[in-house]
Amino acid sequence: MATTDLETTRTRPAKGRPPVPDNRKDEFLAFSAVAIRKRSIALFFLRLPAFIPLLFTARGWFDLNQKDVLTLTEADVLGTGGEICFFVALSITPLITLTKARWIAPLRRWYGIMFAVIGIADATTASITTDFAGGVFGRLAGHSFLLTGFLIILLAIPLLATANTPAQRQLGKYWKRLQKTTYVIWGLVVLHLLLLDGFTPFGAADGDGDPVMHQRFYQAAAISVPLLLLRLPPIRRWVTTQREEGHETRMWLVLAPVLALYVIGMVYIINEEIFTGTELMTLHPPAD
Repeated sequence: MATTDLETTRTRPAKGRPPVPDNRKDEFLAFSAVAIRKRSIALFFLRLPAFIPLLFTARGWFDLNQKDVLTLTEADVLGTGGEICFFVALSITPLITLTKARWIAPLRRWYGIMFAVIGIADATTASITTDFAGGVFGRLAGHSFLLTGFLIILLAIPLLATANTPAQRQLGKYWKRLQKTTYVIWGLVVLHLLLLDGFTPFGAADGDGDPVMHQRFYQAAAISVPLLLLRLPPIRRWVTTQREEGHETRMWLVLAPVLALYVIGMVYIINEEIFTGTELMTLHPPAD
């Protein structure tokens, strides 16, 4: 009450003098508008990388370069691109927990949508161009790794259809339940990559001499471990407490090993996408 009286005394004009306008509110609103605009611009540019896998594949689609590009390399580029989008979408919630930067929350929905779009594009192209026997169904689900990939797309379609505000309002509490299908997709993604690459590291060490991290299953596992840990309620509460008490340095030091695991896995996936995608875009896919 004393504070209110003091503030009133300061802003009350003296007798015989015109009132002094208080510009603090206008300055605050102007500052907020600038901050919102900057964040909107940042979100625009942060959304753009999701289109890269589609751009890599576009020339093969337009040139109908079926055997040299679409049959041999399309699944690698679109599959890896969809995987990156999926893990980016999963990364937004832990990132908000770590940084309290809630303005990045729209990226979660955006990259989830692009994951589904890229997955549908991958499945459609594969159903037409791959060499697996058994017609369209054989090309989509003729092997165990193909079947898990096909199930991922089937589960992603309803999530894509309801990834909007009107659907969220119509479904109410059931919308969140439906969104939990993401965890089923997460498990199927890891299983799909395990069936595709297996546990055993690839043959002789080539390139950087580290064949283990060239396998997509180990890349996905390296990324998934930190994302799972940061979703556990006790760890989330500990992170929040450390941040609120001003112990952010301690928090980052404790989490550094698992965050390094995440970065290593993501770097390998992105490197593979850029390398294979560039060769696909130039219509010179790798021999294997």
